[in-house]
Amino acid sequence: MTDFARPARRTFMCASAAIGSAALLTACGNGESAVETPEANSIPEPSGEGQVLMPISDLPVGSRASAPATYPDGSATAVMVFRPDEKTVLAYSNKCTHQGCALTPKSQDENFYCACHGSKFAPKDGTVVAGPAKAALPRYAAEIKDKNIVVYVTADA
Repeated sequence: MTDFARPARRTFMCASAAIGSAALLTACGNGESAVETPEANSIPEPSGEGQVLMPISDLPVGSRASAPATYPDGSATAVMVFRPDEKTVLAYSNKCTHQGCALTPKSQDENFYCACHGSKFAPKDGTVVAGPAKAALPRYAAEIKDKNIVVYVTADA
């Protein structure tokens, strides 16, 4: 009969901890999304009652901002807006599609930014520029009306 050397309990426990830690770190990754970015959501048609967010003079061409708004049920939210040209305003939900954190229009690279986990969204169409978010931002109908930015916030966005 042959005698096999049995590993010491300490050796076994250390090896198990090392393998488990390696598996956990591999599963976490670096936060970047390897999935293709989905297409932008379509711009909905205005419906219901629009809300004035701000005067158009407060949003110069090429700029982005966040403004308070109200859902149809009366609860408060915020809307991200971007003005690509003299006649157009684009509006999005301010909730990150990763875990629902509030976005900010302030970033170093002209994107909407989620400070919680670093997701970035393109103001021109709401698509994901950097993950971990994988879905584009929900959109709201918006227009320039009487020198104001008017947005039509819906509950389903």
